Amino acid sequence: MKHLLCIGLCWFALTHLAFGQKTVAGVDLPGDLLWAGIDRPGDLTVVLRSGEVIKYDKNGRKQGQYRFPLPPTLYDPIDGAQSFFFDRVTNTYGFLDATMTTENRHPMDPAFAISPWLVCPVLHELWILDAADFNIKKTKLHAAAISLEMQLKHLPQKQVEDYTFLREYQNYTFLLDQTSGIHIFNSLGKYVRTEGEPGLAYFNFLGEELYYKKGEELIMIDLYSGEKRKIGLPQACSFALLTDERMYLADTRKVTILEFKP
Repeated sequence: MKHLLCIGLCWFALTHLAFGQKTVAGVDLPGDLLWAGIDRPGDLTVVLRSGEVIKYDKNGRKQGQYRFPLPPTLYDPIDGAQSFFFDRVTNTYGFLDATMTTENRHPMDPAFAISPWLVCPVLHELWILDAADFNIKKTKLHAAAISLEMQLKHLPQKQVEDYTFLREYQNYTFLLDQTSGIHIFNSLGKYVRTEGEPGLAYFNFLGEELYYKKGEELIMIDLYSGEKRKIGLPQACSFALLTDERMYLADTRKVTILEFKP
């Protein structure tokens, strides 16, 4: 019995040490959560079903807020200096400034794509998933020309609605597929591999690791070696996001911010 108690106490201590379980802040959201992400400096952005987008720093202090008429199709906080959005309904894309007070919106040039389904930024270019011909394309932001085009012949022909998120990170492009997982492409648009599993709500990155939530764990995958590890979550949530200082646990109406050490 003493031996079992010792094991239990050691496990408790190790998990709490790994999580850095000290609660930094709790944030009550003013509406229902739709999506959550973090920018490169480590601040949190939440997108609500009402169309509101709110940014919080690592201590839960509100840094900015903007209201879209409807939630954007895709939102990327990028580097904190600006954030990117794409709206399929209006066929536009644009940027919000760091204070989230100024919107710079552009119509999608029909020369880019016939039917843009997902759009994400990469430096001064765009990656576009075109639903009309099932291609991914790279283009200059303000030039009506395609610099790279790749047909997704290697992927099973599915409903375009299966593809829900697109993001560039460390010269790779990641496409979230609800029926397969996360498809990874190199900087030339060439398919590399697929990670994860069907039904993922989101993915994110910590350093050189890609991660996604599975049950009450985060599955961490090294982008270069393919090595995998798991991080348990201290409580149920819809989105769990990591920085080198914080763990954000976001649920329908609340965000809990914990200290975290990778």
